[in-house]
Amino acid sequence: MSHEERDTTGDGYGWRVGTATRTITPDEPMWMAGFAQRDEPADGAVHDLEAKALALEDETGRLAAIVSADVLFVQRELREAVARRCESRYGVAPDALVLTATHTHCGPEFRDFKLRMYADEDGPYRDRGADYRDRLEDELVSVVGEALDARAAATISYSHARCGFAMNRRLPVEDGIAHVQNPDGPVDHEVPVLVVEEADGGDDRLGTDPSPRAVVFGYACHPTTLFFTKYCGDWAGFARRYVEEEYPDATALFLIGCAGEQNPYPRRELELAKRHGRTMATAVRAAVESRRRPVRGPLRTHFVDQEIAFEEPPDRAELESMREADERYLRVRAEALLAELEETGTVRTEHPYPVQAFGFGDDLTLVGLGGEVLVEYGLQLKERLEGPVWVAAYANDEFTYVPTAQARYEGGYEGEGAIRRTAFSGPIEADVEDRILRRAQAVAERVRGGRTVR
Repeated sequence: MSHEERDTTGDGYGWRVGTATRTITPDEPMWMAGFAQRDEPADGAVHDLEAKALALEDETGRLAAIVSADVLFVQRELREAVARRCESRYGVAPDALVLTATHTHCGPEFRDFKLRMYADEDGPYRDRGADYRDRLEDELVSVVGEALDARAAATISYSHARCGFAMNRRLPVEDGIAHVQNPDGPVDHEVPVLVVEEADGGDDRLGTDPSPRAVVFGYACHPTTLFFTKYCGDWAGFARRYVEEEYPDATALFLIGCAGEQNPYPRRELELAKRHGRTMATAVRAAVESRRRPVRGPLRTHFVDQEIAFEEPPDRAELESMREADERYLRVRAEALLAELEETGTVRTEHPYPVQAFGFGDDLTLVGLGGEVLVEYGLQLKERLEGPVWVAAYANDEFTYVPTAQARYEGGYEGEGAIRRTAFSGPIEADVEDRILRRAQAVAERVRGGRTVR
């Protein structure tokens, strides 16, 4: 019987859960990821960067792991390498492992393409990036193993609160879309919270004198309060620390939501990052101390790739011209596309976009989407699916911005501008919204009800 077909009738307290934390702060100065305008490497740390794992085992023995790391992205190649090793070593199926990035913009850049695009060409940063990528793979495998080793009988429960410092950053103006605050733009202020406690009580414990062993929380907002050259988890890193101060026995994990066009405001000061972190931790505490609903098994997981399409690439003559551009990022992009053209005879115009879901019985559905997903995706999925539904983005693949059809037609940075700093052929086709939402809805319904999805 496949794990999607298993069923149990427990009282919701048949879980075994473990957590682990690994420090992933670089040992030496590296170029930093997330802002194109940086012109120097990291020169210290505000606090350590971390990778955290939550390992789950349901009453059937089904294993799964949720991992959150303080990096800008988890590349597909990195995800696949970690998944292979975790399956071989620990028996965790690839579709039962979700790797997410907190998307801090104060972490190391280890992607060779971006280092060629932005880093000091005479510096050691490409070599350091390759070394760090290998280290990160090892750390992610290890943190999953340590969390599995720490499994103990536990209860899981769910609640949510609200937080308000995220604001939409796409403002319609006369000549297009400005990249500034839009207080009237869509936002998602929900803060979903998963609480793990020791299995030594029943429903009457929920919401009374909580003593969590793990707290997982989410929010749809970029960790971009800070713009400097020190390693830091930004507001999300501070929020985790404040939650762990409030609940000293707990490990806190953050899963960023559909935050593609959502920024924290106000910003650009360290004290503001701390303040946003404290605000988030207060919201998390409100959820933890509410009367939470039990989360039961069985655990069902599924992972699929949904093909999405890009517009036709520039022709060879355009790429040759781009290779002579004054802007370095255009030259690097042209070189990458020309190299692909020489190697394969074409430039790819499709990409396998990852869609993943964890179903906790009928009590909670966690959907994982790759890339920088605009907030409307999360809002729409929560409307379409029977709740509670938790949508996490920046999962399992680096990718790029995932615009809605409207954003694609409007243009702006998320709609078409950012693609010029990638090795993709051109802007995403406008049907991307329909393709991803249909697939995500089907995958979520499968893990909730065990139905077959093709």
